[in-house]
Amino acid sequence: MDWSKYSSLKSGSKVSFVKEKQVMQEAVSEVKDDDGKVVRAAKAKEEREYVALSQKQWDAESGEAQDDSKKEYSLSDLEHEKERHDADMARAKAQSDGLAAAIEDFKKL
Repeated sequence: MDWSKYSSLKSGSKVSFVKEKQVMQEAVSEVKDDDGKVVRAAKAKEEREYVALSQKQWDAESGEAQDDSKKEYSLSDLEHEKERHDADMARAKAQSDGLAAAIEDFKKL
């Protein structure tokens, strides 16, 4: 995801965060044999909820809408990605400041 485009994509209703459910195990009913012994125990349906970034997609040739692209994210995923970009910005700022000092020295010659 190009996060620099997130706000404009969101305002154009092309991207959003959605709550999703995934079935981990279907419900299983109890089965007994002719003697009444449980052959298979009942199990409840198991689901998990998660948050996904849903993004609209279209076919490049026909322009037809396709199924939305969905990628699971956690809050820590987003925070780590932001920290990475913030660190990149700090490194770029340090490089820029160093170059500014070098340019000043160069101009003194």
